[in-house]
Amino acid sequence: MADLVVASVQTGPDSGEQMSPQSSTDTGDLNLDAIIAAGGSFDDQSASNASETEMYQQLDDEEDDEDYPQDTQVQEQEADEEEEDPDASYPDRPVRSYTLAGLLELADISLPEDFEQEEREVPISGLQNRPHKVQQGDLYIHIAKPDEDIWGCVHEALQRGAATIIASEAFEAEEDLEVPVMLLPDCLDAQQRLAIAFYDNPSTKMTVVGVTGSCGKTTTSWLIRGMFDELDKSAGLIGSVEYGIDEYLMNEEGDLWKRDEPDPTLRRESSVPYCLTPYCGKYVVPETLPDGLHVQKIMAGQADRGAAACVLECTTSGLQEGRCDYVDFDVAVFTNIAKDKVDAFGGIKQYLDAQGSLFLKLQDDSRQRAVINTDDPYADDFRRFASKVPVVTYAINDRTADVYAEKVSLGIWESEIIIATPIGHLNILTPLIGRNNVYNVLAAVATGLSINVPLQTIVAGIEATEVVPGRTEYIDLQQNFQVLVDSADTPEALSRLLDDVKMSGARKILLVFGCEGLQDVGKRPYMGEVAHYKADTVIITNQNQRSEDPNQIVQDIISGFPEDILEYNAKKPWPGGILQDVQRAEYTLREFVFEGQNRFRRYVCEDRYSAIRWAIATAQKGDVVVIAGKGDKDWTEVSDGEDGYIRGWLDDRVECRNALSKLYKLDSMRYMDRTEIPFMVMGERESRYWEWGKK
Repeated sequence: MADLVVASVQTGPDSGEQMSPQSSTDTGDLNLDAIIAAGGSFDDQSASNASETEMYQQLDDEEDDEDYPQDTQVQEQEADEEEEDPDASYPDRPVRSYTLAGLLELADISLPEDFEQEEREVPISGLQNRPHKVQQGDLYIHIAKPDEDIWGCVHEALQRGAATIIASEAFEAEEDLEVPVMLLPDCLDAQQRLAIAFYDNPSTKMTVVGVTGSCGKTTTSWLIRGMFDELDKSAGLIGSVEYGIDEYLMNEEGDLWKRDEPDPTLRRESSVPYCLTPYCGKYVVPETLPDGLHVQKIMAGQADRGAAACVLECTTSGLQEGRCDYVDFDVAVFTNIAKDKVDAFGGIKQYLDAQGSLFLKLQDDSRQRAVINTDDPYADDFRRFASKVPVVTYAINDRTADVYAEKVSLGIWESEIIIATPIGHLNILTPLIGRNNVYNVLAAVATGLSINVPLQTIVAGIEATEVVPGRTEYIDLQQNFQVLVDSADTPEALSRLLDDVKMSGARKILLVFGCEGLQDVGKRPYMGEVAHYKADTVIITNQNQRSEDPNQIVQDIISGFPEDILEYNAKKPWPGGILQDVQRAEYTLREFVFEGQNRFRRYVCEDRYSAIRWAIATAQKGDVVVIAGKGDKDWTEVSDGEDGYIRGWLDDRVECRNALSKLYKLDSMRYMDRTEIPFMVMGERESRYWEWGKK
């Protein structure tokens, strides 16, 4: 079946470029659009590609003339932003230029004694450690990587106009160079020292907050930035979702991001099943915490544009690599430590040392503060790391903390938190649901107190941050059930997410998830186990399968299901049993595959587009649909038919909005039974069960 196959590119009006499928969809592929367009039971529909194309076109034609809830404002806003020049909102950045000798002196790096005067006076107009991005006049710092062609990188930098080369002592030029060359023992450290010299030490010009820990860094960072916004201060952010200042995105070079090619998805309402929409003109964050040079570049871009504050997500690996060694932090925030992250890192000592390095940088008790979660078992270690400065603590359980949750009311739509602080009580109402988000809110409140943000501003800033992209992000088109998109992609993260949803009062949890291809094979059974025991309905789907067989990924996941389901599956007299995508089964067996999947409410739908629509179409009042794994990542990676893979557009949030916008049409078909998959006319399912001898 069933693999998503890349096909020839076709260009159509208004829809941008899209790829037509080479493999046909069959009656096993439950397609919400097809049901709506046909006006009745999916079971009666033709499944040919030609008829599906007509159904899509018919539905699109109907939608042009009908008024129903859609998120069209987002599309219109994106289209407007495409034409806006963000640089017009800020003054021009200063033009920086130094002589090589002057820059090295500012960076406290010794100039080689054998340099001629001409070499000392070489003008430096920029810094770069990526040869393909070097511009005329840049100083190129080569950061050695395993099995890398050092000379090839240096040669490319020279071809692009590098004015000076700094490399490790292992570098040997294959020819005489016409530019100064310096060999240093530690280029990683040198690039940061050069950066703070060249860019005027930008972190000293802003209030800088670093957030570290295993979980909650992104949400906490966004809540803190929300408080700065409420203070009417320009604020920057460096994190997993974006680098930015105010409402504008930034790239690694510290420039405001602009689309460098057309985005064919801007005016599209969704992707298309079994098709790959080209992924271009999109904003992508390469790393949560970039290397030390680019951290300084981004912060310089923020400070040059008048930012008064910057919030950084400080990853454990980034701290261990010293990427923030030359950042002057005002506040360091510790969220928590999760066992799965520790195990992946290599042990608790290394993990603590890496995160603790952020707090060891705090030495000025008149200005710097630490914010620590005292409910975490390792809180005392962080107190010790931050022993030179005042500490503001927060907790849910520890009532001796400076900031603690006095009362928490959790719901599937919002959380209400009454918070006790040393200077008064706060009542915060937020759409960020679950216990973990309560901790994130408390961390933001404690941070606000540490830098003397007024209580009313703390409340306003947190409540104004209604959405953190891909982090329990709710999709609301006035439906009577909740839809959440989250990035949880490990067993532990998925478990925490589902616990939060259950604790918030979900009637039923409908979970759509998958596992990455070519990555973390060992975690797949545990993902299946968590999904089975903590969700009521489970739909296993693709998630960046890359060049791996999607069915193999599915089989790895379902191996974590309990024995009774696996034994039932094994007894089926056809290959694959019931726990496979229905399109992999022979046509005459597909009803029986669905019957078995309905028995346990454990489904397999490899096409993520369809899987999302299955969950949303079957949800009932008070349920929570959870789309887990991708979060804010708006792309999918599939095989290119050879040894690699290519990227296409697939945004869970967009797909959810699109499915919800059509839901009212399904609701109008009161004769349709949507309690199980596939949907059928009321009473038809019971008659079939009678025929199968189930009654």
